[in-house]
Amino acid sequence: KDTIDFPDFDKVDFRIAKIIKAEHVEGADKLLRLELDIGLETRQVFAGIKSAYDPASLVGRMTVMVANLAPRKMRFGVSEGMVLAAGPGGSEIFLLSPDEGATVGMKVK
Repeated sequence: KDTIDFPDFDKVDFRIAKIIKAEHVEGADKLLRLELDIGLETRQVFAGIKSAYDPASLVGRMTVMVANLAPRKMRFGVSEGMVLAAGPGGSEIFLLSPDEGATVGMKVK
């Protein structure tokens, strides 16, 4: 990937989010629908993590999301952000989690 300047990086709004609902998306091979609490509001995000996570295991979990990503209309609905994960894909997807003490809506710096 190309190098970016700090002002470009600083445009990204990373937030601590709590997964309050997670479910399979009918007709989707890779997606789970997540409902995320980011403090002042909730967001719906479609995440390609189905191969690595059972939806029930995600409820209540804290993660990191990109809160200012433009909404994306998908076949299944509108995705209003993106959760951060690492790994090559398949069953090796690792959702990022903040350290204990981070709270819902907290800005990641």
